[in-house]
Amino acid sequence: MAGTGTPPREKARVYRTGRPDKLCSLLFAVAALILCAGIGAVLWHEWQGTRPTAAEQAEADEIERADGGEEEIAAVIEEAADGKIVVAIDPGHGGVNPSVGGEDAGSLGSGLREADVTLKTATLVYDKLARDGRFAPMLTANGTEYLKPSRRAARAKAAGAQLLLSIHLNYDADSRVSGFECCPATPQLSTNADSLRFARLVAEKFGAMGMELRGIDGVRYIYFDDNDNRYIRESNDTTALSDPTFTVVQKCGCPAVLVEEGFITNAGDVALVATDAACEAAAQAYYECILTYFDLT
Repeated sequence: MAGTGTPPREKARVYRTGRPDKLCSLLFAVAALILCAGIGAVLWHEWQGTRPTAAEQAEADEIERADGGEEEIAAVIEEAADGKIVVAIDPGHGGVNPSVGGEDAGSLGSGLREADVTLKTATLVYDKLARDGRFAPMLTANGTEYLKPSRRAARAKAAGAQLLLSIHLNYDADSRVSGFECCPATPQLSTNADSLRFARLVAEKFGAMGMELRGIDGVRYIYFDDNDNRYIRESNDTTALSDPTFTVVQKCGCPAVLVEEGFITNAGDVALVATDAACEAAAQAYYECILTYFDLT
């Protein structure tokens, strides 16, 4: 009937202008679904304990690098701008690990927890460097929040660390096993030469304190194979292998060592590195080695 309804031309115009709106909504929904799927994939891998893809891992690492500690890192960077030397001290273990639902205390022995000893020693090193006035020290972790090695390394790198010291204690079911070992960046890494130089300073200092040096000189390269099994090469083996070493040493972007000060299960080692007085002596030894490494008096 004439004069009623929508003219054909109008209907066509309504249809053409409405289609892009529907298409945009559809595309937006698809994009949101893809984004959620990507995040879900990373979370799924974490929950399943399987290895994420390279792209997923790169995304996760980027998130970790930007996550937390910005104010502390900014303060260290500001001090570095004034000419201070940035040294990262990494207290092994500590904090509640959500993936295991409990605290990461590290090794246990002799009535001690590794995380407590390493945090005490690391804090003493930090204090000595801070009082010196020529350093801008930082702790990669404070013992309360669990930070996995990749995040600790990322924090040190973000702060522009020029040296990283990661402090640990070893464990063996046989209480007779003892000794000190210092593990620098491995030969395939650009930081190897300086890391090795610092490792030798530390091993020599702890040997003078009475620690038995494991291997040929207390300095050893640690690698992990495709099945995450650890294997050792002595410091005189300069072969550039492709297998990774400790994450915190490999990814911090500066010369670095991981020190196994001794065995928490050995009474002699505990007396030398794990009592209150021994933690102070160990911290002083590290401080003196850092001074020597940077050619300071």
